[in-house]
Amino acid sequence: MADKKPPSLYDIIERVLARVSGPVPIDEVAERVLAIYPSKAKNPLTSVRSTLRLEHAGKTLVFLDRQTLVPLHVAMQGVRFRIPLTREEVDRGVLYIAPAFDCFRRQGLAHQDMHLLDAAGHPLTSRVVTLKQQVTGPLGSFTQETPAFELGTWYRAHQAHHNDSVLVTIEDWQHGRFRLEHEPANQRRQQDIERQNQELADVLFAMLEAARNEQLFAHQTIPTAYARLSDPRGYPGDHWTEVLANDTRMQWDGFSIHYSDFRSPWDEMLLLAQQAEHAPPQESYTPEQARQVYCFTAALWHRPQLWRRLEIQGGQTLADFDAILREAFRHDTSDHLGGFWKLVRRGTAQRFREIDLGDIDPFGGGSGADRHLAGLGLQPGDALKYVYDFGDWIEHRLTLEEVAALETGATYPRIVAQNEPRYRYCQACQGKRRKSRATWVCIECSNARQQDVLVCEKCLIKDHEDHYAEEIIY
Repeated sequence: MADKKPPSLYDIIERVLARVSGPVPIDEVAERVLAIYPSKAKNPLTSVRSTLRLEHAGKTLVFLDRQTLVPLHVAMQGVRFRIPLTREEVDRGVLYIAPAFDCFRRQGLAHQDMHLLDAAGHPLTSRVVTLKQQVTGPLGSFTQETPAFELGTWYRAHQAHHNDSVLVTIEDWQHGRFRLEHEPANQRRQQDIERQNQELADVLFAMLEAARNEQLFAHQTIPTAYARLSDPRGYPGDHWTEVLANDTRMQWDGFSIHYSDFRSPWDEMLLLAQQAEHAPPQESYTPEQARQVYCFTAALWHRPQLWRRLEIQGGQTLADFDAILREAFRHDTSDHLGGFWKLVRRGTAQRFREIDLGDIDPFGGGSGADRHLAGLGLQPGDALKYVYDFGDWIEHRLTLEEVAALETGATYPRIVAQNEPRYRYCQACQGKRRKSRATWVCIECSNARQQDVLVCEKCLIKDHEDHYAEEIIY
């Protein structure tokens, strides 16, 4: 007889979680695991914590915060959610399983192993069938096979109509037992639903703001969000897919949750096609906003002490902005692309997501050339990123300080202030006891000597004429 395979770390963690009856610190779970499954890792506690976060989050447990977890069999016990009935479901006598039950059933649980109960907790006679459903996507309409529960008898017994709701209670997450209640549309407690919807939307958005990659995977996120609600076992709000569809901050693409301005590869293809046809950007602003003056402080990203104060009218374009930035920082006005991004703060930390506003070529064309400042929806305190030369990638941070009235007789855009220069001096001239301001750094000589070689205009022409040099910005 073959030797029995010893339990894996994953198995031991599941065994430990099965004995947990509520929220518990992650370190306490890790210590219980190590007591059964000693580790040879250099830092065993860290190793188990990592396994809990990477392999178990959303599958066997959820995190209430960074240090506190709760097993899913506990977190999902008694949770209630709402499924709106469509006309197609009522007419066909079925309840589609996806996406209604997705994220509420245990991962790996087969549809045929799910059990439905009536409002009194008695088993419902229902089998899983596979139906063909017409779906509309980016590439048009197509037919897909969709699993569903047969519930025609239950619908008729409750005289169910489309727009009614099925209120679902998770009776046993581990074994897939769900209790169903019928709620007619005229019995909806709309104020309670809206309150629950707003709380769920806010929890989801807070999680998105904290996500590293600006996206959330629904199978992990939805159970976590419900565990963090104030009353997930009370009267349910709308289904989470409907909550996301009605929230202007987020979108769900069928797999993950993104910011509402996220562009999928398909969206990018459509955008490129529009740009090829020279489709004008969609903007909305008033004549008054077009006359206003947007006052920015622009600084090199890695040299914030080198800054300029610029003013530009709302009716002027990113091409105009690109031109004045090239002048202000002495960038080449006849070569290299420039580009703008809108920076949107994520949460309360110094983290931002970047919304691409388009590129500008040195002759005033490009995908962002015709976008107007007033159409960007900027408020004082908002920031943009500007990059000159996508090869060298010279970044600038542009902060909107104020929106002011037009100054009579002024010409915009314009440079109105800059940092106090900290001049450096030509090393060749200093060697001859002359003090000449350095205006160039010879890159070729600097690389050879492993230190900056600073020269003035005269010395550059005299001694470095054939060398590659970059102008010094003060």
